[in-house]
Amino acid sequence: MVDHPKRDLPGAVMLGYQLARRGVSVALVPMYEQAVDVPRLGLDALVVNYARPVNLDLMRSFAKAGLALYVLDTEGGVLAEKGGNSPPAMAAHIKSSGYGDILAGYFFWGSRLHDAFLAAGTMKPEQLHLTGCPRFDFAAPHWRALLDGEPRGYLLVNANFPLVNSRFTGKPGGEREAMVRAGWDGAYVDRFIADLKQVFANYLVEIDRLATARPDRNILLRPHPFESEDVYRNALSRHANVLIDGTGSVLDRIRNAAAVIHLNCGTAVESVLLGKLPLQLEYLNTPTTAGHAALPARVSRPVASFEELLGAIDHIERETETFDFARVHAADIEAFFHLNDGKAAERVADVLTSAASSHRPYVSLLATVKGTRAQPSLGQIVKGTASAALGSAVTERLRSQFNPARRDKRIAPPFVQTLLHRIAAHDQAKPSQFTARRAHCATTGLPLASIAIEHAR
Repeated sequence: MVDHPKRDLPGAVMLGYQLARRGVSVALVPMYEQAVDVPRLGLDALVVNYARPVNLDLMRSFAKAGLALYVLDTEGGVLAEKGGNSPPAMAAHIKSSGYGDILAGYFFWGSRLHDAFLAAGTMKPEQLHLTGCPRFDFAAPHWRALLDGEPRGYLLVNANFPLVNSRFTGKPGGEREAMVRAGWDGAYVDRFIADLKQVFANYLVEIDRLATARPDRNILLRPHPFESEDVYRNALSRHANVLIDGTGSVLDRIRNAAAVIHLNCGTAVESVLLGKLPLQLEYLNTPTTAGHAALPARVSRPVASFEELLGAIDHIERETETFDFARVHAADIEAFFHLNDGKAAERVADVLTSAASSHRPYVSLLATVKGTRAQPSLGQIVKGTASAALGSAVTERLRSQFNPARRDKRIAPPFVQTLLHRIAAHDQAKPSQFTARRAHCATTGLPLASIAIEHAR
């Protein structure tokens, strides 16, 4: 399952490659199309992007149909010390919600979350797999050459404010509701959002000051994939040295940067993995925003004032040389992100291919029409019926015309094919033996939104 292609697709292709090498037929399923595509693909197993209350009913339907369900969480590394996405809370949620009863396995980014599940007795020990996350394989020395280009020396400013600058949630208060449903205390969420709004405003001011103070420094500002870019353009468009661009892989952008400026952003981890100095604007934090997710700050070079930021930028080579990347990884990153060895996808693939399937492949026209739900809404039935009649490749394209935000969720076969061939070539395999094409319904042959990956020996 692919949640957001810009962030998650390269790792999904890497996992698809490793599975295809082992003789497995793979489908990359856009998250928005899972309810209609999964029943048409003839699957034995499904690796989902998270296990949250919002998709529990859907997962129960998949499990009831006989699919082996695994979780490879989209956001399993930068976790809170307390609250809804702390390791103990996540372990308790999987156990109490019923997820633990329907999952065949859970893949962990790092040992901290794995150990919390083990201690809580959330699932059987043999169902808990410490693998790392495939999307970070590209940061490892073995695969790093696949990233884009040579260092270009800009300052990369990564933003991390989707909660107060959402691109996809049109309903007022929708992000707050999602946090509360995920287990956060409502009063805490209100306090956190209030602080975050002020921090966000101050962050924009500081980047504006930086662009003014160092007009000779090129600045690439990258909004979070779930953020609207409009507010950044409105605040910073007057600066000729500022480019606002959220396209492409964040790993590519980090590799080409001189340093990474951020506040509480998980990309500080990727910066360390790639040997690029992360600068945390600590002086903008409040106690609440600082405590929400402490890992990015711990792995960064803290900056206590705007003047200190300018000093660090003016001596960036010296600052980078004196930053102990290896110590930071060993002390703070490995427990949450496991090894930086480029083998996370291999470990996940080994678990999946070693699991024997005792069920017939899952195919159901009725499930597609009903959106794989016991009590579907009228809208879900309309979508399911149209997808069954036309194929989800058609209905996805039509829906994205009326909802532009959905365009970023689509998966393009040419991108998958190109990256798949690059991975194979780098791995000294024969690229021509690997194919990525539009998947088709197992019974009708209609084109689907999902992408099929196969290896012809």
